[in-house]
Amino acid sequence: MMKAIRLLLVTIYVGLSISTVQGQVHQNPTNTGTNTNDRQEQLPRLEDWFLSTGDWHDNPQLYVREFGDGSETIVMLHGGWGAEHSGLINAVKDLKNRYRFVFYDQRGSLRSPSPDSLITFDRHIEDLEPLRTRNLTHCVKFQGSQVSVGERGPGRGPLELLRQELNVDKLTIIGHSMGAVLASAYASKYPQRIEQLILLSPAYLKNPIPEEDKDLQHQGYVSSQMFMNRPEVVQELDKYLLNRRDPPLSSREKTSKCRIDFASRMLYDIGKWRRLTGGRALYKGHVGELTSRTYPESGWDYLQEFKSRAYPVGIITGDHDFLDFGNPLMKKWVTGISQIELSIVEGAGHLIWLDQPEIVAKELLRHLERRQADAERAQPDLDNPSYPIVRRRRSNNREGQHSCKDAACYRP
Repeated sequence: MMKAIRLLLVTIYVGLSISTVQGQVHQNPTNTGTNTNDRQEQLPRLEDWFLSTGDWHDNPQLYVREFGDGSETIVMLHGGWGAEHSGLINAVKDLKNRYRFVFYDQRGSLRSPSPDSLITFDRHIEDLEPLRTRNLTHCVKFQGSQVSVGERGPGRGPLELLRQELNVDKLTIIGHSMGAVLASAYASKYPQRIEQLILLSPAYLKNPIPEEDKDLQHQGYVSSQMFMNRPEVVQELDKYLLNRRDPPLSSREKTSKCRIDFASRMLYDIGKWRRLTGGRALYKGHVGELTSRTYPESGWDYLQEFKSRAYPVGIITGDHDFLDFGNPLMKKWVTGISQIELSIVEGAGHLIWLDQPEIVAKELLRHLERRQADAERAQPDLDNPSYPIVRRRRSNNREGQHSCKDAACYRP
């Protein structure tokens, strides 16, 4: 009887010892005797998730949305500051089978709340980097314990965070309006991390506007104001009796009136105001004020920056963009910069994909495919063999710019 009890105790002890050893192996992913990657299932792809900017519990998190089934990753930067990403999805919806687009709400925007003290121009730039390489602190659970895998470098922000998390060595970035400025700022700070920039209706790439260009800016402003007050706007409001005072407008009518007023500035075709969504409380206007307070004291000139870089830059803008009505500034600024290709879409305002969706989709695809073709022709820079220079005669003169009226408008 005693022998049987001793045998039972030995069996239990051995079993507990094996269980403990196995538990220690699970809790130590660096154990040389076990490869945890062999046992860990691949994480399913998430359509949306949150990017940590520091401690998961205490620091702001940025809302990230993935769209598209392609293998090549493209980061999308919405305009703003203080706007959000959802409207920009329409710009690339026709390319979803070719690319994987990664959107995120910038810090302080709708789905990415942040304390005011943490909203700065530099933090917007840095938010891209850690997303690329997954070089941020995260926890993997093994039987109830947490194991830290990888540590975030000091001073990283959303753009760098994003690049690290996506585990991408070089980013292709499409930025709209102030998102184009953000893309340019990131490229200026991290040129070695850029594959390609495509700037949609960019905000001013020179800040402040040079004195010699202020007359051009003023001429564009006057033309823009005249266009905003075009008869079609009043006709659209009158069509729905939205200028009446009695009876009072309903909430839906007030929303419609606001969107028609907004479309008068943002769209060429006022009749497409129904394609607008969001606005009002979804826009966090204070983020723009907080960000602008922290702009570099010396301003910026990203056109000058592009001259010295190898990555290609595509600019797609409408001929009725209120920021540069008729495009006098952009036409002047890109002249002589071989890395830039400027595409001007006729009959389009600041939200060019709403005015001319098919043309913009084809222009985007052409610019994206152009990078691959240029890379095949690239020659190494003898002064810097690790950084190949791609030369393009795209914008040396006015023949280097082209205007798009339809799908067949592309320059050879």
